[in-house]
Amino acid sequence: MAEEKTARKKKGGTALAKLLLLALLLLVGAQLLRLRERIDQAETELSTLSAQVEQQQQENDALSSALDKADDPDYLEQLARDAGYVKPDEKIFVPVN
Repeated sequence: MAEEKTARKKKGGTALAKLLLLALLLLVGAQLLRLRERIDQAETELSTLSAQVEQQQQENDALSSALDKADDPDYLEQLARDAGYVKPDEKIFVPVN
């Protein structure tokens, strides 16, 4: 009879241990899912920020190139012509079509 109680306690104890282990595994699994979601969000943000850095680098390169040309008289003349300016002795001909 004493052996039956010991066997029942062991059997009941293992069921409780299994239940606790299952609960622990569920908690760990849930935490892993949350961490995976955060990793995915971080990767998305990294991709977005990398694209912004690339765009900013291109803009910086264009501005640097314009700054390098700022002392070139031919470049300045072309900018003025693009803005509609002409030299004082030039005549403007406008085609009529």
